[in-house]
Amino acid sequence: MPARHGIFAQWIAVLLAVFVGIAGLPSTPANAAAPAETGAKAAILPLAVDGELSQVDRESLTTELVGGLQRGAFAVVQPSEVLASDANAGECADAKCYVRVAKATGATHLVRATARVRDRDYDIAVELIDGKSGSVVASSQEGCEICGIVDAGNLMSSAAATLRTKLDALAKGPSTLTITSEPAGAEVTVDGEIAGVTPVQRSVIVGKRVIRVSKEGFIAVEREVTVVEGVAEEIGFTLEKVPNRLPKRPWGFVSLSFGIASLGVATGFAAMQSRPYKIGGACDGDNVDADGDCRRLWDTEWIVYGTAIAGAALITLGIAVLLTTSGQRKDRASKRSKGKKRGKAQANVGVGFGSLELRGRF
Repeated sequence: MPARHGIFAQWIAVLLAVFVGIAGLPSTPANAAAPAETGAKAAILPLAVDGELSQVDRESLTTELVGGLQRGAFAVVQPSEVLASDANAGECADAKCYVRVAKATGATHLVRATARVRDRDYDIAVELIDGKSGSVVASSQEGCEICGIVDAGNLMSSAAATLRTKLDALAKGPSTLTITSEPAGAEVTVDGEIAGVTPVQRSVIVGKRVIRVSKEGFIAVEREVTVVEGVAEEIGFTLEKVPNRLPKRPWGFVSLSFGIASLGVATGFAAMQSRPYKIGGACDGDNVDADGDCRRLWDTEWIVYGTAIAGAALITLGIAVLLTTSGQRKDRASKRSKGKKRGKAQANVGVGFGSLELRGRF
C-alpha cells in the first residue's frame, strides 16, 4: 500500500507540473514582432455626383460602395478618413491629385465612384486608380432607366464587386510580363489598355489577359495568356508583313508602257485641239467661212484630259510595282548568296565529243 500511494503521488506531481507549465506560457512571445502589412490598400474618394441627389441617397450609395469593397482581402480607407488626410480629395479629377491623395493615405490604389442622375435614370461608374502613376487601371460602369435609389445601390454594389476582384488579385502580388516583338517598336495593349511599345515590361494582375501587338505594315497578333501569381514571364511575338497586293514585276513594265503610250496619245490630241477638221472634205463648200477658214475644228480637250490622267495613273502603278518587286528580288538574291556561301562545294562533270569538262563551285 505505501508503494502504491507513492506512485500515485508521483503521477499527481507530474500532472500538476504540466498544468502549471501550460498555464504559465504566454499566448504570444513578448518580443515577437507584429506581422508586416502586405498587399493592396484602397482609399475610397468621396462620391462624385452629376445631377441632383439628396444627402441621404449619397450616403446610401457610399455605404454600398464601401461595403462591396470591404469584403475583399485588402485594406480599405473610407471616404471620411480620406477627407481627414486630404481636405481637397473630393475635388480630385487628375493624376497629380490622385498621387497626392494616395501618398497622404498610404494607399496603393484609389477608388473613384461617379453617380450620374437624370430624373429617374442612374449611371454608376467606378474607377480603380494606381496610386503611383495616377492612371486608371480598371473601371466598371452600370446603368438603369426609370429606377430608384435601391436599384442604384445595387448597381454600385455590383461595380464595387468587379473592382474588388481586381484588387484581390493585386493583394496577392502582381506578376511581371516582359513583351518583345520582331520587329521591335510595336504597340502593345493588355485587355484593351495601351501598355507601351516593345520591348515593354509591366506588372499585370494575375488571371487570363488578352495581349495584342500591332505595328503599321504588319499583321497584328492577339494572344490570350494566363498570368500566374508572382511569376516573371517573357512573351515574344513575331509579326509578319502585310502581303503585297501589287501585281508581279512583268505587269509593272506593261503598266509603265501603257502609261507612256497614253501620255503620247494625250500629247497628240492636245496638238490637234482647235485645228481644222479636214477629214472627208469637211472644209469644203459650206464648211468654209468668209475668210476661207474651216468651220469645223477638232475638239479633243476631254480626250486629252482622260488619256493624260490614265497615263499618269498607269505610270505611277508601274513604277510602284517595279520598285516593290526590285526590293523583293534583292532580298531573295541576298538569301540565295548566303545559302551558297553556307553550302557545300558542288561539282558537275560533263563529257563531250573528244573532251572532258569539269564545272562547279569549290
